[in-house]
Amino acid sequence: MSSQDLDQPAVLYDSLMPADPPRVSPFGHHVRRWRAIRRMSQLDLAGAAGTTPRHLSFVETGRSRPGKDLVLRIAEALTVPLPERNTLLAAAGLAPAFPAHKLGSHALEPVNRVLEEVLRGHEPYPAWVIRQPLTIVRANAGAEALFPGLTTLTPDQLIDVWYGPGPFRDHVVNWPDVIQAGLAALRHAAADTGDTEAVRLLGRAEARAEDRPAMPKVGAESSPVACPVFDLGGQVVRTISAVMRFDTAVEITTSQLRVELMFPADDAAEAYFQARRPT
Repeated sequence: MSSQDLDQPAVLYDSLMPADPPRVSPFGHHVRRWRAIRRMSQLDLAGAAGTTPRHLSFVETGRSRPGKDLVLRIAEALTVPLPERNTLLAAAGLAPAFPAHKLGSHALEPVNRVLEEVLRGHEPYPAWVIRQPLTIVRANAGAEALFPGLTTLTPDQLIDVWYGPGPFRDHVVNWPDVIQAGLAALRHAAADTGDTEAVRLLGRAEARAEDRPAMPKVGAESSPVACPVFDLGGQVVRTISAVMRFDTAVEITTSQLRVELMFPADDAAEAYFQARRPT
């Protein structure tokens, strides 16, 4: 047997090996991650962003460098949160496009004015200002009366109080339904934002509520919204909640804010909150 015959199997093996995977640029790495989160193909994204699949492929692999306009169109098509849009721009070697200011700063004075008006105008019903993923930054008097000290808790502590054993579970009549809805909201937030902190908090909540029923018990007379029904000193207080957001925000802090508004769901709950209206 010749040395050429001995080398033949190795040659055949090498010919069957897959080619090296295409290189991915730093920008392309982020785009592919968001495409996976949004379950969009290159073809889908190219059409939504107003470019060609070929050019998008070149951008992802680094053969072509995207301009600011294309980066922002891609981010918009992928509904990327504002902080991550700045990350995409940086990965493409471009300057950030979205500023970030502190909530009490002069730059956010119009936002502060709206938040204060909403909190004050919602009295005596509870209202909270929450910064994603789960930091309570403000609350009105009605909220403080219902849950004293809630604004001082860290996100981890909020998860433990809300989803674990303790006073919240003891005072919420429909705790299984409320927790299922809360977990669904956390899952949606984690999937929508791709935020590692949101994913971590979701895992913590699922661990704390591990003894929850598999599915909520929805009856014919259930509320149209899964909201807490409290047992407060022997009085049943039914609530219904809504969320306010700044959907057209172009500043990072503002884009991460939501206002949780709790309302009475019936006349008995209305009387309960009115009796505790701050003087």
